[in-house]
Parts: sequence; structure tokens; C-alpha cells
Amino acid sequence: MGQVMKKLAIVLGLVLIASACERTEATPAVGTDVKVEKKDGVKVAGKLIDVQAERVVVEAPDGAKTEVRRSEIASITSATGLVAAGDPASDARRDAAAKAAAGAEGKAPAAPVAPAAPPAPTPKEDAAAAKPKLPEFVEVTIPAGTTLSATLASAVASDTSKVEDPVRATLKAPVSAEGHQALPAGTTLVGHVTSAEQSAKVKGRASIAFRFNTIDLPGDGGRQSISSETISRLAPATKKKDATKIGIGAGAGAAIGAIVGGGGGAAKGAAIGGAAGTGAVLATRGDEVRLASGTPVSVKLTAPLTVRVPLRER
Repeated sequence: MGQVMKKLAIVLGLVLIASACERTEATPAVGTDVKVEKKDGVKVAGKLIDVQAERVVVEAPDGAKTEVRRSEIASITSATGLVAAGDPASDARRDAAAKAAAGAEGKAPAAPVAPAAPPAPTPKEDAAAAKPKLPEFVEVTIPAGTTLSATLASAVASDTSKVEDPVRATLKAPVSAEGHQALPAGTTLVGHVTSAEQSAKVKGRASIAFRFNTIDLPGDGGRQSISSETISRLAPATKKKDATKIGIGAGAGAAIGAIVGGGGGAAKGAAIGGAAGTGAVLATRGDEVRLASGTPVSVKLTAPLTVRVPLRER
């Protein structure tokens, strides 16, 4: 029994000596230029300025100091080569100590256990890893000068609309650019009235003008500013109608004057009837401009419009 205890003491001494040697060889001396590679692949290079049981400190050439915990270290390389724990010499010393301990107890040393191999990837995982991730969106630009075919969704009129009143319209047909559908049918255009002139009694024709400056993209696209030409409408001239009213008044007056006073009466009646027709024209306003909801309009872009288009899976 005493002999066995002596052998065990000798073996334990050998193990402690081997561990001390391993620790000495595993870490170079302070002041050595080293390169520390961490287990996450990060490399730290510089001069080793502090060595502790749980960490080492490396000072870079620019003076920056980096502390690395030993549990994070994969290897330490110096000018003399690889000196990290786990090198072949250290493994050999540990194996020798283990064999000596096992011999002292009369047991065969345990065979080293190889690390388990990682599971082989499945075909689906291989395909997923090999397939590059495609972008979900692509930006396309609709060039300036493009005309958007739209339909008014709100009515405007020269005699009822006011400047800055909102105006809305929707696209009748989709708009394509760079091989993609940039704007689908039904996309909403938002703008406002820029001018509204009611017809005058004496002269001046009615007019209405509006412009679109925002596009309301479908889905989660949000709103985006656009630049477009002003759309304007002018009431038709009423000169022919006015002349007809005056002529009818003069003719009626002449007929009445001829019946009452002969030839002279006809001339007087014509003058009186013409004056009455002119008065009616001056008292009547001209035609107004009214565009009902559903009226088609053409919206011409004056600046390029860039939009994000979702890509469909092929």
C-alpha cells in the first residue's frame, strides 16, 4: 500500500510539472511581438505587455491596448512559431502523464475521444445556402415628358372652385418603365386648383386651371412628390351667340315699327330692338367651365419620377 502511494505521488508530481511546462510554453514572455487569433476569427497583433492566468493584454503599434480572455483565444503566434495551448508537444506531455497515472493504478489509459463530426447538411439546406438572396425591390425612373392618362375623381368648375381647392384623379392605365410596371392602374394623383375665373358680363371668358404635385402609391408605397404641367380649360367664346341675340332684337323691333309707323317706324324699331338685344347680352354672363368627376385628363410629367417597385418571385 505504501509503495502504491509513493507511485501516485510521483505521478502527480509529473502531471504538475507537465502542466507548468505547458503553461510556460503556451504563452510567450512579456515584451514579445505576437499575433493573437480569437475563436471568432478576429486577429490582434502587437507586443505582449501583460500575461495573467485568465487573460493577456496586447499593445498595438499605435499604442492601443487590447485585452483578450484566454477562453477566447484560438492561437498565439510569435516569431518562434505557434505557441498556443493545445500544440502537439503539450498534447504529448498530457498523454504521457495520463499513461503514467493509469500505470500506477494498474489500469490501461483511456483512448482519446475524437470530437463528434457535425451533422451533414440536408439537400434543402445546401440549396438554400447556394441560392443567393434576391433583392425585394428595384428602383425605376419614369422620364420627364411622360404623359399619364388619368380620370378626375373630383369635380372642378370656374364658378364654384377656389384656388388651393384639392383635386384628385386616378390612373386609367398602368405606367411601365425600364421593363417594370412602375405605376399600376388606379394609382391616385393629388393636386390643387391654381386658378378659377368666373365669366364676366361684358367681356372675359371663364377658365379653370389645376396641377398635380403628389402621387399616392398603392399598398405601403406611401406618398411621393411629382412635378407636372398645369392643366387648364377656357370657356368657348360667345360672340356669335351675342350677335344673334342683338340681331334678333333688332329684327323684332323693325317688324313692330313697320306695322305701327311704316318705313320710318321700321328704322326706329330696329334701333330700339337692337339696343334691347345689346342690353340683354351685357346683362348675361358667358359660359362657365365645369369638369365633372370622371372627366379624362392627361398629366404630363415635367421632371423624372423614381419609384420603388416590389420584385415578384420567379
